Amino acid sequence: MRGTAVTFEGVSKRFGSVVALDDFSLRIEPGEFVTLLGASGSGKSTALNIIAGFSDATSGDVRIGNRSVLGVPSEGRNVGMVFQNFALFPHMSVAENVAFPLRMRKVGRAEIDERVQRALDMVRLGGFAARKPAALSGGQRQRVALARAVVFEPPVLLMDECLSALDLKLREELQEEIRRIHDQIGATSIFVTHDQGEALTMSDRVAVLAGGRIEQIDRPDVLYDRPATRFVADFIGRTNLIEAEPVAGGLRIPGIDTVLPAAPGQRVISLRPERIARASHLTDADKITFSARLEQSSFQGATVDHQVRLANGTELTLREGRSGAFTPLQPGAEVALAFRRQDAVILADR
Repeated sequence: MRGTAVTFEGVSKRFGSVVALDDFSLRIEPGEFVTLLGASGSGKSTALNIIAGFSDATSGDVRIGNRSVLGVPSEGRNVGMVFQNFALFPHMSVAENVAFPLRMRKVGRAEIDERVQRALDMVRLGGFAARKPAALSGGQRQRVALARAVVFEPPVLLMDECLSALDLKLREELQEEIRRIHDQIGATSIFVTHDQGEALTMSDRVAVLAGGRIEQIDRPDVLYDRPATRFVADFIGRTNLIEAEPVAGGLRIPGIDTVLPAAPGQRVISLRPERIARASHLTDADKITFSARLEQSSFQGATVDHQVRLANGTELTLREGRSGAFTPLQPGAEVALAFRRQDAVILADR
């Protein structure tokens, strides 16, 4: 199986007065795993439904490979789809469910049997062919849905919030499985989720959507470390968003006597909690130090989150690992803290 490119060119979608996608443009390369990430109403599922043929674009063009698929019915697009609710036929066995798209394509019986077994082995359900969906766990049913989506070897695989109904541990296991299967089959995978952890874990690139537009698209590490806007910084992970004071030469963090260079229009600083450390633990020569009072600590298992307050009232969160030289802090204690200058990300205020 080889993936093919998927391209949106200026796609808009309106439902009456509601704009679901607004001049949406994106190219997904062959074999790439791209996640559309956003809150409810951001346009991510609308974009996926337009690729799948379940919804029509109001304007613009969508291509799979070099072919425009506008007006092409969903069954003629040769894409695999994994739904949030599994969408399995309850009266059919696992093998019959997986075989269904092959039967619709008039594939021969012997080849169907071979492909179904190969697909079930791929999702590690080789011994479950005779069972009915009701006899499976939620995770097993989702694996069957995934096997059904890939059994006919589509060049494009679409997944719409397909892990959201599962518990945390099972979601994490299936994240690894889906990524493994993607790498194995080589299809172009487009995954829709509101869960930033899923997006960061699984994707080659993540497109953060808001209001039917892409706020930023990049590798997961770039999105996290170098968000382009306040919205992206706040949506991806947890961060301290600090309203800075414009001064000669840049921006000053209230309560911290230092100036950071900034471009016109930049007013907000993003500082991840794990980038703040006790000053004695940070050896960088170019660190920025300050003092704060501990308000409270929150146990997170492997880490502890501390809420601290600067002398001017600014509140910050820092996150410490509980291994090595970790020692607990007591509420009310004055603590010398620091961060590296390059870890303070200057953002446009939008």
